[in-house]
Amino acid sequence: MRSVVWTGHLHFGLVVMPVSLFAAARAETTRFKRIHRRKKPVGSAMVEVTYVNRERHGAFDPNSGDDFLPEHFGANKERFAEETDPNEAVAEYEYSPVRQVLRSEVTGEEVCTEELVKGYEYGPNQFAVIEPAAIERVAVKTSDTIDLFHFVKAEEVDPLYFERSYYVAPEQGGEKAYALLLEAMRKEGYFGVARVGMHKHEHMLILRPRKNCIVAHTMFYVNEVRRAPEFEVDGSLVNERELSVARALIKGYSGVFEPEKFKDIYQERIKGLIHEELSRGANETPPTAAWSEAIVPDLTESIRLSLAEVDSKDESRKSGQQKKSVRQSNGSKKKDREKVPA
Repeated sequence: MRSVVWTGHLHFGLVVMPVSLFAAARAETTRFKRIHRRKKPVGSAMVEVTYVNRERHGAFDPNSGDDFLPEHFGANKERFAEETDPNEAVAEYEYSPVRQVLRSEVTGEEVCTEELVKGYEYGPNQFAVIEPAAIERVAVKTSDTIDLFHFVKAEEVDPLYFERSYYVAPEQGGEKAYALLLEAMRKEGYFGVARVGMHKHEHMLILRPRKNCIVAHTMFYVNEVRRAPEFEVDGSLVNERELSVARALIKGYSGVFEPEKFKDIYQERIKGLIHEELSRGANETPPTAAWSEAIVPDLTESIRLSLAEVDSKDESRKSGQQKKSVRQSNGSKKKDREKVPA
């Protein structure tokens, strides 16, 4: 079920088409709720314990660990109750949800939400108080149009500027204009730049054509994208021999992008823990990934070994196919000999 976040019209020159935006991706996380765990008040507890029948099976040692009745003893058992020390009784808990309470850092008193205002701290415990009405006056109103005003070559847009992704879907009556814009952007290799008022902000959008639809990405502004000069590297440090081996390794590991093969291991383990708790089954510790901290002194040798491993797998696969072909060929010759009369 799609989650529509905006509806209106997309303006493209003199062309106007009704469209809607709905979320294209969102993080899937297991949400926990904080709860209060408190011990129940306990007095003396009556614990029922099952032992082997003494008369039929002899004396037993309560400290031996063998005093509980195995299933094969059947009906030859006795049940009785023991009164235990309250301090040694198994603790039982009761749980209840909690709520966050706002308190003044000065008086410690609980604060009601009606008494809250927003303030900008320009110095230690010094605030410029902004009234809610003033914030509402500067908020950007939700617009009913997406203004597509600029186009840029796709390769000029750094994906680092992409923030959130939305599908742009045509509404009734806008299908032809939508298809026209999509095909023109695809064939020309251009992305569109647009603006829209949404969620009290003006958002810049990058409109990107896909195979069968247009995707809108809200864009980070330049001041929001952090520069990383410490990651700039000197290409002259790499020689041609190392580069050729590295390129061969990349080709050896190349393949089709299949995102469905990638799983969030942490979320799967969390869901497993929840399932085990709900079913009260046995808890098994999931295997953890082992990270190697070995330092590779020779980068070229490491790449060559990796490349040799890829080549070895390819040769093994080809050898298997050749053996299969030879077996099929020998089988055909054997059948031909059987058909020849003596």
